[in-house]
Amino acid sequence: MTKVKSAGSKERTGLWVHLFFILFGLICIVPFMIVISASFSGETDLAINGFSVWPRKWDLTAYAYLFKNPKTIINAYIVTAFITVTGTFLSVVFMAMAAYCLSRNNFRFTRLLTFYIFFPTLFSGGLVPSYIINTQYLHLTDSLAALVLPTLINIFHIIMLRTFFKQLPESLFEAAKMDGASEYRIFFTIAVPLSKPVIATVAFLGALTKWNEWYNAMLYIRNDDLVPLQYMLQRMMMNLQSLLDSMTNAPSMVNIQDLPGENLRMAMLVVAIGPMMMIFPFFQKYFTRGMTVGAVKG
Repeated sequence: MTKVKSAGSKERTGLWVHLFFILFGLICIVPFMIVISASFSGETDLAINGFSVWPRKWDLTAYAYLFKNPKTIINAYIVTAFITVTGTFLSVVFMAMAAYCLSRNNFRFTRLLTFYIFFPTLFSGGLVPSYIINTQYLHLTDSLAALVLPTLINIFHIIMLRTFFKQLPESLFEAAKMDGASEYRIFFTIAVPLSKPVIATVAFLGALTKWNEWYNAMLYIRNDDLVPLQYMLQRMMMNLQSLLDSMTNAPSMVNIQDLPGENLRMAMLVVAIGPMMMIFPFFQKYFTRGMTVGAVKG
């Protein structure tokens, strides 16, 4: 009898847990649905009726304005994809190598390298010195390197990788050493395959940063062919806002309400976050473990 009551209690508890996570999932999904709905709605409809989960009347004005010059959008996507893939790969390789060195007990310069890496996190050199170095000494103006190199290293990610590497059994490295394996071979054939969760987590966080890159583009890019997606969308929004302000202050034959506004902002969100939302499920199985295990200081 007691076992039957216990089983019934567990079933009710499981039901409430499932209901809670279903509601929580809806809370997370509904805002995205509202954004997508607003992007397919007219500006007048949004101003009168507000936002809704489903468009009351389908309107593609925002996307027509956004893709008025498809070559520009496609080029911006290509630049952003190149920055994301190249920058993420180089970041993971360099940060993983640095973290591996810091995690090894037999590395002679562990303390010196640790101080060299972590001490600059206590202060910032400032925008002006970094701008002078990148433009006058490294000559990164109007180059894709200006969008990759400044954000190549993240100290927090090195901490995550270092902590994960230190939790790997030292006996594996000692056995490989006895078999004559070099440090490079140990790193690429033992440390990296066993650290897939934290490497995938760092790669996803780095890719997200690279995909949203716009600040360095504003500082160093003057050539329109090298403008990434986020900065291009921002410039389009600023141009539209300037147009709306000028039409408000001066009489015009065009109805301001017919021009895209909030629906264009929502369409930009859909265009900007769409690819990353499709990539995230492939990293999800590694993401939680990498964040919880690699974030604990060791």
